[in-house]
Order: sequence, then structure tokens, then C-alpha cells
Amino acid sequence: MKTTTQSLTTFVRAFIRAVTFFVAVSCYFLTALPFYPYFKVNPMGARRLIGGILGAYARFALWFMGIKVKRHVKEPKGKDNYLMVSNHLSYTDILVICAYYPSCFVTSVEMRDTPFLGHICKLAGCVFVERRNKKNLGLEVREITDALKSGLDVVIFPEATSTNGEDVIRFRRPLFRAACDAKINVKPLTINYRFLDGEPVTLKNRDKVFWYGDMTFLDHLWGIFNIQRIEVELTVGESLKVGQEQDHGILAELSHQHVRSSYRPVLC
Repeated sequence: MKTTTQSLTTFVRAFIRAVTFFVAVSCYFLTALPFYPYFKVNPMGARRLIGGILGAYARFALWFMGIKVKRHVKEPKGKDNYLMVSNHLSYTDILVICAYYPSCFVTSVEMRDTPFLGHICKLAGCVFVERRNKKNLGLEVREITDALKSGLDVVIFPEATSTNGEDVIRFRRPLFRAACDAKINVKPLTINYRFLDGEPVTLKNRDKVFWYGDMTFLDHLWGIFNIQRIEVELTVGESLKVGQEQDHGILAELSHQHVRSSYRPVLC
């Protein structure tokens, strides 16, 4: 009887969260949609406005989804903007970062073409890159460079995919060229998912929150709604200075070392 009651309580809580989520997303669409034509006139100005709106919704989403974030700030983020780089484990990473640092996110065209998620990304002012085709790489780097020069914080996930949490895989180098071209410093961020309903994140339960491989979005999101409390650590590292002759490959390696040094691999 107790187990049945607990299961019913879990289902009701998940259902309420699901309804709240889709209502919040609908409200976000209605709030952001009027700014969409502004992208054609002033894309950077539109992204700045949308970033503030998205940050407010991200903070609300963390609250009703039971995601508790503990920040470790090695160096306070100054008034200057940054190219912010982070490891990538789940779509909830975006909420964790955006709640504290409203930013322009860079994501893949595969995400743009994903039903539902793609529409959110478009209205969030994301910059889309084709990771499997280098033909348009120069234009994509230029767009990120322009965003940085306009004063926007830009977030990239240089692993180029979400991972299973066993390590921070090597960082792809090309997009770091934007920081060099814009002469904007890099701010390393590290995300660690620590506890799910009080239990440490392990190989056995990581798939409840990590989203990678061929997992489907809606099935995984329903699983997230079933978790009462998710505890996350966000480590904000020291800025990496971009010099006059900085090589973007070296910058990628240094960023990887900083992020990896603060990451706790899921190994057992």
C-alpha cells in the first residue's frame, strides 16, 4: 500500500511539473515571439533582450523542476563579456548556466532540427553550427565573433556533444578562433551533477539526468520530472586571457584542462 501511494505521489508530482513546463514554454514563446522580427534588424540587440527573458524563465524552471545549484566561484565574473566554455551532460546544463549568466548559446544544426527543442533554440537566439561540415565554418565563427564584439556573453560546449559523464572529452578547436578574433577572454565553467534525490550520481542512475547518444527527448524529460531533487555544482573558473598572438588551439587545450580539473567523473 505504501509503495502504491508513493508511486501515485511521484506520478502526480511529475504530471504537475510536466504541465507547468509546457505552460512555461508556451508563455516563453508568447513573450519572445514579438522580438523575433527584430532579429532581422538588429540580431545582437535582439539576442541581448531575449537573453534576459530566457534567464528569468531558466531560474523559474530550476525551481519547479527541483534543480538546486551550488556555485563555486574561483574568480567573480567581471563587467566584461566572455566566451564561456563548459562540459556538456544534459539539456538542463543550459538552464543551470543561463539562470546565472544570461547568454547567447551556440548549438548544432541537429538541435535546431529537433522537434520542439529546435523551436525553443530559435526563439532563444542561438547560433547554429554544422559540426559535420566545415564549409560554413568561417561564417559561423564570424557570427560568434560579432556577438562577442557586441558585448554578449557567448556559451559554447566544445566537446561538440553531450557525454555520459565518465570524462570531459577533448575540446574541438575551431570555435575558439572567435575569442581570438574578438580579443575576448575565455571563462571556463564546469558542471557536476552530484545527487539525485539524495543519492550520489553513479553509473547506475546517471541516465536519469544525463542525455546523450540516441536517447529521446520527451521520454527523458518525463524521467527528469520524476526526480524530486537534483543537486548540481557549477564551478566558475579563472579567466583565460587572450593575447595578441594567442593560438586558438592552445586556448582550447588550456580551457579543457581548466574544465577537466574541476570535473568529478562518474566511474562507479
